[in-house]
Amino acid sequence: MVIDTRKASDFGAGHIGGSFNIGLGSSLFSTWVGFLVSSSAPIVLVLNRAEDLLKARTDLARIGYDSLVGYIEGRSLGSCEQLSQLSVCDLRSALNEDSNMTVIDVRTSGEWNAGHIENATHVPLPELSSRIEDFRNHTSIAVICGSGYRSSIAASVLLRSGVSNVQNVMGGMGAFMDVNCPMMNPAELVFGEGKACSLA
Repeated sequence: MVIDTRKASDFGAGHIGGSFNIGLGSSLFSTWVGFLVSSSAPIVLVLNRAEDLLKARTDLARIGYDSLVGYIEGRSLGSCEQLSQLSVCDLRSALNEDSNMTVIDVRTSGEWNAGHIENATHVPLPELSSRIEDFRNHTSIAVICGSGYRSSIAASVLLRSGVSNVQNVMGGMGAFMDVNCPMMNPAELVFGEGKACSLA
């Protein structure tokens, strides 16, 4: 099992296919690892820098995960898969222009009830793995949470399960509610092309 501990933008720029993006910068790093990864699975980490290894190893050890077999720094990755990072302004434009876009909101029920995007589909992150088949044939998916952290985890879960054309919404609902978007053309979106990712 490959766990990419870098921030969402770095994961989006290039990652090993099938890896989970669980950022080490969050206090919930070990919580989400414990939820998504079997404690018996051999783990390889993708780190932003080698100095992050001690924190990652310590956090994993605290939840009883001692099957770490190695790590690699993100800058050492070769050709990789990508995950589009979608700005909230581009999301607004896409929702106005693309009736086929599916927005998956992976926040908690409390967050959802406090406010959400019209016609979005609410699937709390812990439930996503059991709902994969609901989205397998969707042509365009944008995943959103509160800040962009959980949505990147969710997007990596979808990609690992073979769901394509997935985008992570940068800044999450916080940005969606706060950013004043000028009239503009949406930026070109980049989707992964299924290229192999090397470790050299």
